Amino acid sequence: MKLKKLAYTLLLLGAADIQAAEFGGETRWWKGNTHTHTWWSDGDTPPELVAQWYKEHGYEFLVFSDHNTMQAGSKWYSVDAPSRPVEQIQKAYQDYLAAFGPDWVEERTVDGKREVKIKTLDEFRSLFEEPSRFIFIKGEEITASHHNHPVHMNGVNLVDFIAPIEGDSVANTIQQNLDSVVAQGKQYSQPMFIHLNHPNFHFAETAEDFVNLDHAPGDGFFEMYNGHSDVHNSGDALHESTERMWDIVLAKRLGEMNRSVFYGLAVDDAHEYTVWGLGEVNPGRGWVMVKSQWLTPNKITEAIKHGDFYNSTGVTLKSLEMTPDGIELEIEPQAGVEYRVEFVGTLQNADLQGHEEANPPHEHEGSLDHLHNSIIRYSADIGKVLNEVKGTTASYKVRGDEIYVRARITSTKLHPNPHAEGDVEMAWTQPLVVKSNNSQR
Repeated sequence: MKLKKLAYTLLLLGAADIQAAEFGGETRWWKGNTHTHTWWSDGDTPPELVAQWYKEHGYEFLVFSDHNTMQAGSKWYSVDAPSRPVEQIQKAYQDYLAAFGPDWVEERTVDGKREVKIKTLDEFRSLFEEPSRFIFIKGEEITASHHNHPVHMNGVNLVDFIAPIEGDSVANTIQQNLDSVVAQGKQYSQPMFIHLNHPNFHFAETAEDFVNLDHAPGDGFFEMYNGHSDVHNSGDALHESTERMWDIVLAKRLGEMNRSVFYGLAVDDAHEYTVWGLGEVNPGRGWVMVKSQWLTPNKITEAIKHGDFYNSTGVTLKSLEMTPDGIELEIEPQAGVEYRVEFVGTLQNADLQGHEEANPPHEHEGSLDHLHNSIIRYSADIGKVLNEVKGTTASYKVRGDEIYVRARITSTKLHPNPHAEGDVEMAWTQPLVVKSNNSQR
């Protein structure tokens, strides 16, 4: 009897070891994307093929963020009268049949046109999810507007659909939709966050539209890089780049306004999986690397809310340590590729006020600048390079006179499928807050 009890105990211990190995081990980096589209809104491909692409390309978590939907309920997609070019939809349809078979692909004919039933996330998630290998995190692109200004924001790790709200200004619209996600997180006692998408899409938002948002640390995010071909990450002569927006918002919130830190994300915002190349809106252009012991929706979300992630368009970090004393990082090298690490920040004596200039009449395709009658220009001391290192290892020691510092890594390797011609593979850390009344990284 004692031998049987011992054997049973050993069996339980073995099962526990297997479970530990499967579901969690040492803290590590997990690759994921929080902005992706499918047939559920304006993507050109059914969600199962989209999930298959990400999993096969080394992603470990994925957020479907279709416009104003949570991939639930009943929806049919016309493959004979599509909104996209017919060759794209026919390719997606044939690939869908080839990959999953006619027993899986449900069809009907309405008025002589074929329609395919789009599977819900709950229907297909078991085909892809694996412990410590791949998970879905529920999401929605909350697609609001103000006077035709698009205000798109992704809610991540949601439980329920959130209806978009139009406020009395662009800034108020952003605030109210952020508040909706915060409220749902409290309702369900579940970690959630929301990020402002592609602020330079139609040049619809400026830094001033989100610099003064009222939110707790870990609730405020925006896309500092978006892989969509028409979102103007780099800005132009009249509009700041999205990365410079980040520095303006960080400097003013932390150094002047007594507000919480604002994190930046890289995403691909993929819509097209049937046509590829410059000018198309493809997957694999930007992503986040999240540091966590566990690959679960709540744990990944919690890690992001704590700023435990970096952004990448191709550069991988072998290690990254951020402490009150500074930043240390090591890059996973690629043969024949050179690296430059810039430590970007704003010092406490920088001019943070900015000055107002008239917004001159100008034309942009789809521009919505009519709501912005003036432009706020800021000192070059905001977001300047504090130190630069070439090579695969770099460190920055805090001097004490910084507001914040972050690292930007630029490689000499061209991006294989770039957002814009000439783009190289890069990475960005989150900001290390040095001086703030919030004392929050």
